[in-house]
Amino acid sequence: MAAADSTELSVKGESLQQLYSEYGKNRFLINRRYQRKLVWTVEEKERLIDSVLKKLPIPLILLAESQHEDVARLEVIDGLQRLNALFAFIENEFPVDGKFFDIETLADTKFLKDEGRLAQREPILDRATCRDFTNYQLPVSTYRSASESSVDEVFRRINSSGRYLSPQEIRQAGSTMEISGLVRRISAAIRGDSSLTDYVNLNDMPKISITNRNLSYGIFDEGIFWIKQGILSNDSVRESRDEELVLDLLLDLILRPLASSGLDYRNAAYAEDRSSSSTSAGLIRSRLLTLGAGEVERRFMDTLDLIRETLDIAGAPYSTWTVTQQNPRGIPRHFHALFVAVDQLLHEEDLVPKSKKEFSAALKGFWDKDLSIPGGGNWGGERKTTLINAVKGHLRPHFEATKDEHKLKLQEQAFRFESTLRMALTEEALFELKQGFCQLNKPSAFDEGSFNKILKIASAMANTRAQAKGVIFIGVADDASDAAAIKRFTGVNSQQIDRFHVTGTQHELDALGKSVDEFFRWLIDKIKNSKLEPRFAEALASTLKPFRYGDYLLWTLEPAAMSAPVMYDGKFFVRNGPNTDEVLASGMIELVRRFPAS
Repeated sequence: MAAADSTELSVKGESLQQLYSEYGKNRFLINRRYQRKLVWTVEEKERLIDSVLKKLPIPLILLAESQHEDVARLEVIDGLQRLNALFAFIENEFPVDGKFFDIETLADTKFLKDEGRLAQREPILDRATCRDFTNYQLPVSTYRSASESSVDEVFRRINSSGRYLSPQEIRQAGSTMEISGLVRRISAAIRGDSSLTDYVNLNDMPKISITNRNLSYGIFDEGIFWIKQGILSNDSVRESRDEELVLDLLLDLILRPLASSGLDYRNAAYAEDRSSSSTSAGLIRSRLLTLGAGEVERRFMDTLDLIRETLDIAGAPYSTWTVTQQNPRGIPRHFHALFVAVDQLLHEEDLVPKSKKEFSAALKGFWDKDLSIPGGGNWGGERKTTLINAVKGHLRPHFEATKDEHKLKLQEQAFRFESTLRMALTEEALFELKQGFCQLNKPSAFDEGSFNKILKIASAMANTRAQAKGVIFIGVADDASDAAAIKRFTGVNSQQIDRFHVTGTQHELDALGKSVDEFFRWLIDKIKNSKLEPRFAEALASTLKPFRYGDYLLWTLEPAAMSAPVMYDGKFFVRNGPNTDEVLASGMIELVRRFPAS
């Protein structure tokens, strides 16, 4: 590993008190190319705390010094779950033996308590024990002057035995191939733990963690699609079997003829050599260039959205609705065959369900028909193709060619919307939510001031840094009071997702007397003729999209950085967290530095 020649490695003991202080300063950084999710159960966290309280040794924490957005940070290579558990106990997220950490033991936590940002829970662990806990010395190894590639290599090597990571996690670790990016993005969207960029503060990771308890933060595992539908078990998702299934499904969307599914074929998909395997990385790369990775991702999520909505109509999980043979480990191959068959009907035969209610009825007891699913091991391409053709034969009578060219224009985007919306929990600067285009108390009056504010925010997002990309949703209220006001003035009920409230904009279009197409064209003209720089206005207008989420009509804008800072009304603006601030003369040099000349 030549890249490591110029690096330095230091190993020393650091107290929990010191590490928590660094945590409070947002020093710890998580690179989600390999550290993708927090999955420890509360019981596992409690066992770690108990080990520390009993002064038992715990494994080494491995960090790498890095520069992120011109700030010195510590990238966590190994120890994410342990650090989260230790800091969560200090912040009173869970007790050990029924008692909570005494927040007044540490100056940092006492300060947060005095500020009202932490609350002491009871009963309280005695202070002497808490003091000993914070003085516990953790072995910490810090990797200095490390390149991105060398950090990836270290992560792969320390986990290559499979003791800590599953085979799929090792395949994904540090991979920069397009297929790994697709697997990562789609899997996170389905679980609900997506982040806008690969880098997330350790402090923000709990907001998108997977938890086995229905807490006020994080993602309750029983609500994850795979688990809720009985396709995979809780343990399987924690072991990244969901990403393995996503990989298998993607390969069947990308490759023709269908390749076999199994360990050897998954490994070949990530191999760097140009082997003749039907799932070699070179062949997949070539097919993705032909099909377009974005189009493959859209196609995958469209198929999944249809299946999820159909199951919602059924009112029963996939496992009990489609098959009576129960399996505590789940039924991934049943779902695999159905998914690929539905995808081919939708995207290769250009069919749509005659009605989702009819499609739902067709799936009832589906796998009790004369259809054979093979057991474990490799699943041969020919056998798979035969089964999928049989599934299509059973389903085709319930589909029809679309007669409406606009039928799919405002298609469901449930998974993508929910996933993107949750990114706002960790990336406030690059997200903005607006409840609508019109005045709150008068939905027939377009709110010019609010719309201009949206455009100003878009310019500020584009000024965040080179290659930055923001997201603005219109039709989502970010607090309950706005949602309540919309209901009071219009009668529209909102749907809550985490702390957000989906209200939609259809009631505004009805009040304005405009169709979606008319309003879309009108908004495009307003953006292009606004106070934005013409080049940026043109680019921003091209990102405007209406979409459906259930019964709600929403809109999205995706402002992206240009090659240099952009202005609104002759002024420069930037985002500081959720706030939009004008750049004064003293800040112009720093703004220009964000966009180095190529």
